[in-house]
Amino acid sequence: MGDAQEINIKQNMDKDTRKESSEDDHNSEIKTLISTRNKTKYNAVFQGPLQKKRKNEYNPEEEARLERLVFGDANDIISNLLDEKESKDSQNILLKNDAFEDESDNGSILSEESGDDECTDVKKEVAWIDEDDEQYSLDTGLRAQKRKLPEGRSETKFTELLQNKYKEIVGTPKWAQLNKDNETNSDDSADILNHTNHLAVVKVKKLTKGKIDIKLLTDINKETGNEGPLVTSVQFHPNSTVALVAGLSGVLSIFQVDGCENKKLHSMKFSKFPIDRARFTQDGSEIIVGSRRHAFCHTYDLITGTTIRTPLAHTMTNMKKFEISPDGKFIAVCGRMGQIHLLSSRSKELVHTWKMNENCNALAFTPDSRQLFSHGDGGEMYVWDIDRRMCIHRAVDDGCLSGSAIAISPSGQLLAAGSRQGVVNLYDTKTLLQKKVPVPMKIILNLDTSISCLAFNPTSEILAFASEDKENAFKMMHIQSTTIFSNFPTFNTKISKPLALEFSPGSGYLGISNNRGNAFLCRLKHYGNY
Repeated sequence: MGDAQEINIKQNMDKDTRKESSEDDHNSEIKTLISTRNKTKYNAVFQGPLQKKRKNEYNPEEEARLERLVFGDANDIISNLLDEKESKDSQNILLKNDAFEDESDNGSILSEESGDDECTDVKKEVAWIDEDDEQYSLDTGLRAQKRKLPEGRSETKFTELLQNKYKEIVGTPKWAQLNKDNETNSDDSADILNHTNHLAVVKVKKLTKGKIDIKLLTDINKETGNEGPLVTSVQFHPNSTVALVAGLSGVLSIFQVDGCENKKLHSMKFSKFPIDRARFTQDGSEIIVGSRRHAFCHTYDLITGTTIRTPLAHTMTNMKKFEISPDGKFIAVCGRMGQIHLLSSRSKELVHTWKMNENCNALAFTPDSRQLFSHGDGGEMYVWDIDRRMCIHRAVDDGCLSGSAIAISPSGQLLAAGSRQGVVNLYDTKTLLQKKVPVPMKIILNLDTSISCLAFNPTSEILAFASEDKENAFKMMHIQSTTIFSNFPTFNTKISKPLALEFSPGSGYLGISNNRGNAFLCRLKHYGNY
């Protein structure tokens, strides 16, 4: 019996060991299966190729459908006008038929004019009436409020008492006036402007001081960048969203300004002709290009795409600095030894030559093109009469030893003069023309190097000035408050040394060129798109 029990115990122990081993094998298989699954998932997620997020494709049909839902269909204007015309014609026909049917005893027929008078005499009805108001008499209303009717009151209804009391305290509001003057509603142009496809003209708010809403966009010449290390000219077209960029490499490029891509429209190379200044004519049909090294200029016709080389007069040596009159008739050029040459804009022939006592460094036409202001080394500003070809006034620039820049606001009321000492004086034009030593309205001392360029924006609200002798030497002033905008340029803004600056015709953009081959484009969000 002892041996049999031992045998049974051993058999049971063997069964238990086999069962435990089978369970361990099963658990290990499950663990390996789970680990392999996790490993495959990990490899698929983290070691496999990254899947790019799907971008929404542009669908012009969907965009057009959404535009019709939001803004309406442009064809609705014509259909609405046609429907209104048909309804008016049908009303006139009905009026005529009624006139023929409604004859008086004397046989006279009602005219259309009498019908119109009757329509205008119809009194408008009240839009909403509360039937419960008729149930409350004056005594009932006063009894509910526990008060008595004041002496001298003649109202018989409680609603009448409330209406009269409201008019005495507040008055009759405009929305409660039933008989309104509908002259503006009868205007066809007003009906068209009220359509969803047309927007009313929004009044532009005045520019506030302190900070200006400005943003740097893509450079104007980012697509090319071959105008030279020194980009000397940047200007916006007077009629189209186009800008020119030119530099000392002799390359002039024309770009379509949109703030995103600024695609190049055309580019031309003037051999051995470093461009110091390039300007659009007033009508925008031509570009005049001048250089410091040659006694001739180039004229590029934007319509025909041809370039004409025109020699200058024998007394002229270059066209490094010149200005085109606002009426487009004349070109004023800074010459040698204080000479100022007046050329015909069409033929480039010499019309007249003036002479300053010192070298002439800057020129500016008045908005009416009748006068020309010049500034130079003597610290005096000269005023030249274009018609009489003579100097009519001389004024001393306050604290200036040598003038370097001058600009006149588009309104003609202000004049800004910059000096080599880094001072900008802001004058009233009338005061400057009347006094020999005028007192500036504002003396700006934000820069300490020579002022190289000055520019007013077209609305005469901003004065921008810069110096090419120092990095980021650029400022903008709010003219109404005569304070500097503090948020541009910032410490992170890298303009380098600004050489030229220009505002777009609508003040929406500001172009700044520098000595690194860039033509920056800034968006002034306070103004329109261009």
